[in-house]
Amino acid sequence: MKFILILVFTFILNALMLRGVEEKITEQVIQSIREQVKNPQAQHYHSAYDRLAYYVDTFGPRLWGSENMADAVDALYKDIETMGFDRIWKENLGEITSWKRGEESVTLFDPRQYPQKLNMIGLGWTPAGTVKAEVEVVHSFEELKEKNVTGKIVCYNFEWNGYDSGVAYRYSGPVLAEKAGAIGTMIRSVASVSIASPHTGMTAYQNIKYPAVAITVEDADMIDRMRQRGQKVVVEIKTEGQQYKTTSDNVLAEIKGWKYPDEILLMGGHWDSWDVGSQTGANDDGGGVIVCLEALRVLNSLGIRPRRTIRFIAWSGEEMGQDNNGAQHYAINHGKENHIIVFESDLGSTKPYGFGITAGQQFTQLVTYLAQEYLTGIGAERIYPNEGEAVDSGILADSTGTPMLNNKIADNQNHDFYFTYHHTAGDSMWMMNPEDMDDNVIAIASIMYLIADYDGPIPKD
Repeated sequence: MKFILILVFTFILNALMLRGVEEKITEQVIQSIREQVKNPQAQHYHSAYDRLAYYVDTFGPRLWGSENMADAVDALYKDIETMGFDRIWKENLGEITSWKRGEESVTLFDPRQYPQKLNMIGLGWTPAGTVKAEVEVVHSFEELKEKNVTGKIVCYNFEWNGYDSGVAYRYSGPVLAEKAGAIGTMIRSVASVSIASPHTGMTAYQNIKYPAVAITVEDADMIDRMRQRGQKVVVEIKTEGQQYKTTSDNVLAEIKGWKYPDEILLMGGHWDSWDVGSQTGANDDGGGVIVCLEALRVLNSLGIRPRRTIRFIAWSGEEMGQDNNGAQHYAINHGKENHIIVFESDLGSTKPYGFGITAGQQFTQLVTYLAQEYLTGIGAERIYPNEGEAVDSGILADSTGTPMLNNKIADNQNHDFYFTYHHTAGDSMWMMNPEDMDDNVIAIASIMYLIADYDGPIPKD
């Protein structure tokens, strides 16, 4: 009996010692990731910012299917080929239908003595056309029902209560205005403030035949004031948008897991952007793509090979949201693979403090444990259940049930900093902070490593 007790005690002691060694190794990996990125002498110091700046400066905005986008995809692929991953590849989406903007304008005639050009941007896929008419301002869909807008241009000047409340006017507003008899639509930019810079985005183009544009927050308020004092407002809208056939590609790379290579952790962002300014797409979502790529690169540079496969993706076509975009293509062609989790960064790259997760209770508890055990030292330990959703990751999750993860970053509840520049000419390298981008690289690399190298079965619920 005494001999058995000694054996049991020895077994327990060895198990505790082994666990202690493994925990120490994990802590050292997280510290190594941090040192590789934060050390000014290391190759990864500010490399996310520098790499993003190169693409933004060299290729400009990356509208889906455009030559700029194709060139940026090819350059990204060639760049990744030099990074030494186990596998690098492109996946062509086949023939796609895209859209190019053409010349466009909004001119204010009345009540001005002389015509005045207003800052504007056509909504995505808005029809080509020219309309000149009196403007009627409404503040809600309910108010639209109460006013006679037949033969007029409707201007939506809604109250900002976050992106979800405003985007309904951008997407559905033109359709409802035309159903009420309007011959054109202007919407207040979907933002808290616009600093005289209009915000674009998709609208329900299939169901409209007249131009639909965004104007600045400031000009929407100005037109509203004019109408409230009883002044007649007349504007002319011109748009020349055209659809055309083209193609595009997703870009992928991965580090194969040494023990469970068929269990995949997917991470990335969307490489396409809108076309508003000379640098549009720096933050949305070039930054998200690059911090995920750098996270994979730092793991590879350190020789870290986790138990499970970590795969990077630069999705193509998120902004236009078509049925054959990159996220849909990936879900169709890879949906039968065993995805453990899908991570997306698409709300900016300010300083991270944790992660949102949408998963079952046991998986959420596992990720919470790993983050609080190992990420406190880098300030990214907070986990927010049921808050892991994003657009491209959501397409895979909807079709396969894959858990979702995203990075929680410094901003207010409505993400006002992000949406001030969202889909505008202001989305530029001026927004990006090299230290914050480094912190995102560290946090993303760390959480993906922790899950990928977890020594045990990953809960399915």
